[in-house]
Amino acid sequence: DLYGPFWIYTCLIFIIAASGSLSRYFQGSPVTNFFEDFVPIAAGVIYGIGFIVPLVLILLMKLFGSSTSYPTCLCIYGYSYTIYIPIVICCAVGVNVAQWILLTYAAGSSTSFILVNYWKEMGKYIDKKRYILIIFIVGCQLGLFLVLKLYFFETFTEELTNSTDSTATKWL
Repeated sequence: DLYGPFWIYTCLIFIIAASGSLSRYFQGSPVTNFFEDFVPIAAGVIYGIGFIVPLVLILLMKLFGSSTSYPTCLCIYGYSYTIYIPIVICCAVGVNVAQWILLTYAAGSSTSFILVNYWKEMGKYIDKKRYILIIFIVGCQLGLFLVLKLYFFETFTEELTNSTDSTATKWL
């Protein structure tokens, strides 16, 4: 069932790039180089997090004595990103507060999905080892959340008002 995470990641890459581009366009700052600006960064972030983080997670779990396999971890991690697909589409609107709320919900939901699926496995570990895994998972999800919001869905309201003010003073 490994094709599922691959297609979720691939779909998410293009939706992030398109939605990020639309968000900037709606804010008055059109992106002319859609494929050069957004797709490579989105692919690096999503494929990197999607394939490398489960590998590191499974290595940590093996170090702690788990018998979970990499394909299982890859599938759980990949399917947890499904929530980002509709959320990222909604973020194209360009409303800053709505983007923060939606992306927070997606990150929380994705993190919860991963933790629920590994909670029984993590229950076998000593508390300190369990917290290492939880902190790693939450940290990686927080990293994705921040990259999505601060790079792809960054708001340009200050930049636009500053350029409008300077244009207005030129006319006076």
